[in-house]
Amino acid sequence: MKKSIFYLAMLMGALFMASCSDDDDGMVDVTPDATCDDGIMNGDETGVDCGGSMCEPCGDGMTVLGRRTDLFVTNNDNGNISRYSVTGDSLVTLMTTTTAAEGIYFDASADVVYQASRSALQLEAFADLSTLMDGDAITASYTGAADLESPRELAVNGSSFVVADNGSNTFFVYENTGSGFTLTSTVEVPFPVWGITFKGDDLYAVVDTTGDLAVYYDFLSNANNGVLNPSKRVTIEGIVRTHGIKYDGTDDVMVLTDIGDAADANTDGGFHIISDFSSKFDALSDGELLPVGMQVRVAGSSTLMGNPIDVAYDSETDAVYVSEIGNGKVLGFTSIGSGGDLSPSFNKDLAMASSIQFSSDETDGNTGDSSEARATRLYATSTANGDVSIYDGSGMLTKTVYTGSDATEGIYYDAFNDAIVQASRSGLALEYYGSFSAVTNLANITADFSGSAELASPREIAVFGNKVVVSSNSENKFYVYEYSGSNFTLLNTFDAGFDTWGITFMGNTLLAVVDNTSDLAIYDNFLTAFTADGAIAPTKRITIDGIVRTHGIDYSEADDVLVMTDIGEASDANTDGGFQITQDFSAKLVAINDGGSLALSDQTRVAGSLTEMGNPIDVAYDHKTQTVFVAEIGNGKVLAFSDALNANGNIAPAVSNDLMSAASIYLYNN
Repeated sequence: MKKSIFYLAMLMGALFMASCSDDDDGMVDVTPDATCDDGIMNGDETGVDCGGSMCEPCGDGMTVLGRRTDLFVTNNDNGNISRYSVTGDSLVTLMTTTTAAEGIYFDASADVVYQASRSALQLEAFADLSTLMDGDAITASYTGAADLESPRELAVNGSSFVVADNGSNTFFVYENTGSGFTLTSTVEVPFPVWGITFKGDDLYAVVDTTGDLAVYYDFLSNANNGVLNPSKRVTIEGIVRTHGIKYDGTDDVMVLTDIGDAADANTDGGFHIISDFSSKFDALSDGELLPVGMQVRVAGSSTLMGNPIDVAYDSETDAVYVSEIGNGKVLGFTSIGSGGDLSPSFNKDLAMASSIQFSSDETDGNTGDSSEARATRLYATSTANGDVSIYDGSGMLTKTVYTGSDATEGIYYDAFNDAIVQASRSGLALEYYGSFSAVTNLANITADFSGSAELASPREIAVFGNKVVVSSNSENKFYVYEYSGSNFTLLNTFDAGFDTWGITFMGNTLLAVVDNTSDLAIYDNFLTAFTADGAIAPTKRITIDGIVRTHGIDYSEADDVLVMTDIGEASDANTDGGFQITQDFSAKLVAINDGGSLALSDQTRVAGSLTEMGNPIDVAYDHKTQTVFVAEIGNGKVLAFSDALNANGNIAPAVSNDLMSAASIYLYNN
């Protein structure tokens, strides 16, 4: 029970006794003295530790008068818990036996604060928080076992507690019984972990050392021991390296921090706010980019952020709070607007500030809803005509649309604009068709706009954000365009120096097949590393053992899977084709030097007479169902191979659709 309620009960009792007593001279004034530094709204305070007859007036800075507005912050300097009352500008420091902590959560209904101890390597629960005073030495009411290796962040969904541990890149999942923590599963994560947050039942996780964001849909239902790949992984443009994350369901806002260059812990930090997060994130297909123009960024010297390790959000005031470990600060920002180099309106010193949580009666538990906007669609082109054929996730044809092109190769679906972008081999230009979902089966459509007819022989396109790369193989060039809702602008023309065909992005790295060989060229930071027209050299070029001649390529960020096709001998267009799958591709790629080879033993191969593949010109991979789709131009087919990660050898496709001169395919998979 809070002290303010206790004092009110005392006061009412005293008044009752006074009214019944004949001896008014014996009446005692029991009105409690206001205490302006205990983090509790008692006496006649109008806010926590402010207002009333005894305390300083409450300011109008970052909170509403009278609200409980608590910031709970851990640190890696001494392990104490800091509780800031933002309304009253007060601080209660609780002295724990832990010497370093990261990951914190306050349950106001239970009056318990939890933290992940980096020194004891366990979860800790501290009960009866409202009774604790500044400087109290406290011991845990109960703890979990010392299972952890390097705990970083904590996310809570009901009685389930998830700890992101970056020592082993594992999610430790516990059940809180109210008197202890039971470890229910250890989920191995295929990327470096740090910050995590729940959105409904979906767990969002930052991908440390990158600017990427991953989601695990319906996480707790799938949280079993062993490796679990994310449901989707995308890149947040503008972030160098992300750490902190917080989702707010009331405002549908996601906030992520950017620590910048790890070598600079004091000056280059910031945070990004993504409003209308659900619609923006749900529109992205696996591996895509959320443009910086759809976000608000706060960064610069005035912000005092160098290494903002965690973040919290108050939907009542639209305030963002940051634990800044580099400069030893707890910072708050309001009136953020369009962002920029803002000065904090809340600024407190805290050495090695680590995890942070904002708690108020209005915002606690507002984790929002799980995503339901999940779709899988396959888009296919043909060099026999300009038709676009659309298939569902099972590989069944749903509709065919006639475009203004007479032959097409290279296709992409832009969900933000509901548009098809394709490379016309007849028009030798990029074409843009908007409002595509509303187009009915067998309809004829014309392009909203087209690029200049400067392509010689477009084969494949790869899209990252609003940049489109076209592989033109008669001249062995990459054309790089920027597109808006009204035009395509040619930015660069690069000479590859080899026969080009299939291309795909792996984050901001471009992977390009080397036609007439079994080689793969890798261009790191393709869109930023190359800015001048002319000849460019790949970061490295490797050989894919087992392939005779490659054409099609696709990479899945979620599963870290690379798929490449093998057309075999060009003279045999009907019988000798196949595809090869490389799992854990990113790690294997790092281990191969320029000029080296990816061994066939590190791949699986599907080929043979039953496959119906003779000239598999393009390929797409569905990480949700582990299905490989193939555009087979030789036999005029769109094929689907199920359970592809376990498939090997001469196997028949699960689905075989006729499509004359099937060319490029693109899988939209959000």
